[in-house]
Amino acid sequence: MANSVNQKIYVNSKHKKSSDRISQLPDVLIHHILSFLSTKEAMATSILSKRWLWVWTSVPILDLQDTPFCRTDPNLHFRQFVDHVLILNKTASLDKFCLKFNLVDHPSYVKTWFRDAVSRDVKELDISVHGTESFPFLKLPFALFTAKTLLVLKLSHGVELHVPGTVSLPCLKVLNLVWIKYTNDESVSRLFAGCYVLQELGLHKHAGDNTTCSNISIPTLKTLFVRFAPTGRRRHKLKINAPVLKQLNLEDNLTLEFDLEDVSSLVEANVTVSWLENRHIPLLKALSNAKFVSFHWDWYAEMKWRNFRPYRLFLNLVQMELHVGYGGWNLLSLFLEFSDHLEVLVLAKNDNCRGLGFECSWKPPKYVPACLLSSLSMVYFKGFEDLTYQLSMVKYILKNARVLKMMDICSNGDLPLDSKIDLLKKLLMFPRGSKACQLKFN
Repeated sequence: MANSVNQKIYVNSKHKKSSDRISQLPDVLIHHILSFLSTKEAMATSILSKRWLWVWTSVPILDLQDTPFCRTDPNLHFRQFVDHVLILNKTASLDKFCLKFNLVDHPSYVKTWFRDAVSRDVKELDISVHGTESFPFLKLPFALFTAKTLLVLKLSHGVELHVPGTVSLPCLKVLNLVWIKYTNDESVSRLFAGCYVLQELGLHKHAGDNTTCSNISIPTLKTLFVRFAPTGRRRHKLKINAPVLKQLNLEDNLTLEFDLEDVSSLVEANVTVSWLENRHIPLLKALSNAKFVSFHWDWYAEMKWRNFRPYRLFLNLVQMELHVGYGGWNLLSLFLEFSDHLEVLVLAKNDNCRGLGFECSWKPPKYVPACLLSSLSMVYFKGFEDLTYQLSMVKYILKNARVLKMMDICSNGDLPLDSKIDLLKKLLMFPRGSKACQLKFN
């Protein structure tokens, strides 16, 4: 009996010693775990035990957000909360400083926070400011523009980019500017000129951001995301000189004028426009070396075909997606003519015009395109509605695509079952130029 009691005591003691395994981890691993939490959540772990009391003060990531959830004391002013954290956090080098807050006071103390982060050799800075019209946009301290260790800089909303005469960000590789204001066009150019190794740039712009031209001349840039918000009709010029650019994502909801000087290394392009029209011709020409291209448009204005004819567009294109809105299906014929090596074709109706049943005109190419004869192997058609022009396109491709392996058609979900069965019968009757072609109908 005594042995049994002693054995139970031994087992319980052993269980107590091994139950808190996380606390037994080295500090570096605990810091890594806490880095996935907001600073407020990391601070809350101090109540677990004496071992955890000050662990959060050595976490090299500060995530500070102006919400009641992210404060240790609901009655504590956000300014006091941040000051308190910066005093207690003893990390000499910050991996990340994230600050999301509402600007309801004089911004001088905010600049002090930024200087503190820069003095700690911060690697990533993520600033999002939300304010009201009664408070000015936040201007960043000039010390930020010479931060030697900064790798990632993200600025959004209530920030005005007032750039000093000297900019030197020798390590900056990622820059995101989302819905902010600029002092002028020159501020943007000076910032880009001081980013010597920048590889990824994200711009979300609107008509009231004080700029008339976005001049992106960055020799090291590899990835570019540009979005122009649909606010106002003021013309804006987009200039791109990025000789090693690999990926371009462009959303044009303004009246953009394009000047694409050098994007010769482009591999992938995703373009979304409200109106596809003549002003997009320079953009289409600039994409000639891309291997993967996706176009989305809502409305289509008749374009001058003669502007295309002298150019062999899409010389290296292997996959093309066309998400078509109200009209413009005739572009399919043109794009097929100038995509000699196309292998995969994706056709779709934009979500905002699916199910409307609008018929469109479509004219097949005068001559069978080279890609249909030698390379096109996969075709996907999404949002198929059993319309005449859609049937004509599918019939033409099935008949003339000599090496086609798969035609995958996904019908509109609103079609009744009987209509889908009738549609499948029509599709199965179409002649096929490739004996290996399989027809898949969903």
